[in-house]
Amino acid sequence: MTILASTLMILISSLSLSQIIGIALNISSDLSEEIYISLTIAVSCLKMLTFKFNHNDVVKLINTLAEEPYKPSDNEEIQIQLKFEKLARLNTNGYTSLIGFSVSSFVFMSLITDLKEKQLTFQVWLPFDSTTPVIYYLTYTQQMLGMTLAGFLNVALDSLICGIFIHICCQIKILENRLMKISNEQEALLKLCVRHHECIYKFADNVNKIFGLIMFIQFFGSTMTVSFTLYQLTKISSTSVEYAKMSLYMYCMLIQIYLYCWYGNLVTLKSREIINNIFDINWTRFDNSIKTSLLIMMNRTMNPISLVVMKIFSLNLDSFISIIKTAYSAYNLLQQTQE
Repeated sequence: MTILASTLMILISSLSLSQIIGIALNISSDLSEEIYISLTIAVSCLKMLTFKFNHNDVVKLINTLAEEPYKPSDNEEIQIQLKFEKLARLNTNGYTSLIGFSVSSFVFMSLITDLKEKQLTFQVWLPFDSTTPVIYYLTYTQQMLGMTLAGFLNVALDSLICGIFIHICCQIKILENRLMKISNEQEALLKLCVRHHECIYKFADNVNKIFGLIMFIQFFGSTMTVSFTLYQLTKISSTSVEYAKMSLYMYCMLIQIYLYCWYGNLVTLKSREIINNIFDINWTRFDNSIKTSLLIMMNRTMNPISLVVMKIFSLNLDSFISIIKTAYSAYNLLQQTQE
């Protein structure tokens, strides 16, 4: 582990731990304002530790995309790959800008309020007195760095996972391109397509296994965060700067889980299109062995690729709606308990 990675883990983990202890020690008071941000930092910490544990598997998974049968074999397939890589970059850049703007708003608001009044941004437990000037500024800086790094750590991990979803779609498109080139004289290409088709399903299954826990942590944390943020929004004026800041924060949380569901849904839709592309091929010009191989592929495609979170729910737009409903139900329950 590099010094930079170690520093990153220490900053985020220490901030998350101090927040959790601080909330536990003040459990009798209204901590909704503290919980909604501490949940995000805790989720970032857990995702970071889970990713670190699965680091070797992630590297191996990504490296397979540079090997056959995933590797583009001609200029047309290279262009297909470049198209999807461009989509992944646009997704990352847009997501980074959104999270960066949200984090900046938090830092700016803290600088003009908390720093001015010599208060810490987050209510945390500390094993030392933070009222002395030097200790206060060091602790305040640690909180700002921890929050900022947690935000961009989320960007890095979410963009990586969504980027892998996009590359699954890319592989399906490359497979479709290869299918259209099959002829009786290209038995080797047919074998490549059959193997490629099976490898895509295996790749998606590995994605479910490696990232399942990370996605579960993200979805559980985001659902609870949206609930607490909604509750907090009802307590402040809709014309205040604080309201705008928290609305942006909740929007980021919704976008975060929406990206997972959107690209997970896209993978399922693209995998269903394979059977249509096989139907579009002129079967009459093939011999029986090729027809048999294509029928086997069609039978396999009857069960489309589904990216699943810990075997609990699939990543699709229906799941996104269900998560919103769950968050709203949790928000109503929170309101009732505070009345």
